[in-house]
Amino acid sequence: MPGSLEGMTADLPARMPLPFDDEEAVALAAALRTAATSVSGIEETAVRALAKLEQLLPARQRDQISALQHSTVSPRFDGTPQVDLAALATLAAACHDHEIITFAYESRDGTPSTRRVEPHTLITTHGRWYLAAYDLDRDAWRTFRVDRLTAPDSTGRRVPPRRLPAPDASAYLTASLAALPTRYSARATVPSDAETVRARTGVLPSRVRALDGHTCIVDLSADDPLHIAVRFLTLENLGRGATTLYGTTELVPHLEEFAHCLADAARALAQPHDEREADR
Repeated sequence: MPGSLEGMTADLPARMPLPFDDEEAVALAAALRTAATSVSGIEETAVRALAKLEQLLPARQRDQISALQHSTVSPRFDGTPQVDLAALATLAAACHDHEIITFAYESRDGTPSTRRVEPHTLITTHGRWYLAAYDLDRDAWRTFRVDRLTAPDSTGRRVPPRRLPAPDASAYLTASLAALPTRYSARATVPSDAETVRARTGVLPSRVRALDGHTCIVDLSADDPLHIAVRFLTLENLGRGATTLYGTTELVPHLEEFAHCLADAARALAQPHDEREADR
């Protein structure tokens, strides 16, 4: 995280130490560092907040946070979508105040639209931020990717909070993602119990359905055939070679191409080193 904590606390008034235990203090510091990798423009803000936090903590906890600062790195990958800090703050305030907002939105296929919603909850998972909200113009609940959302604007109109059509926001997001339409349909029968598959593969829980105590069906449908192939290989390894794939015939040429690529790579690795050098 860029910036330095030195010199940022000189103007802070002396206050009573904050009532955090050691684990809470370290958790808060870690959260500030992690946020900087997924929220655009928050780096310096996070540094300032961390500096103020250190000023108000006991010496022991300051030492623990200092150790965390100097012992961890939070790289930002190019594929991680960034969300705007100001937009995130506006959405969070609207969720808290149950205030109708408007914003511009770009769908998965790039179609632009203007939305007017009752925001419910902000959810972050796997480096992405989502907004669960009730779309007033479509009279339905919707899930919005915050990185595809621009110019959120408060209307000043507050409304009673609606009840999510799910036990909680996390369950709603999981169900929403699982229900998204996909270009390719595929499912696999795996000779393993559903809980093991959920725990070891990272598949959305709602996409795993138990058949019995030793077998389950996993929905692998996706827009990208490579995603399906990688998931299937993961399940194949878990199922020890007894996993069965079902799906549309459109997948066949893609899977055959992936198989050829892997076979070519395996043959190349099997060659003696001198022969590989000669082929270059």
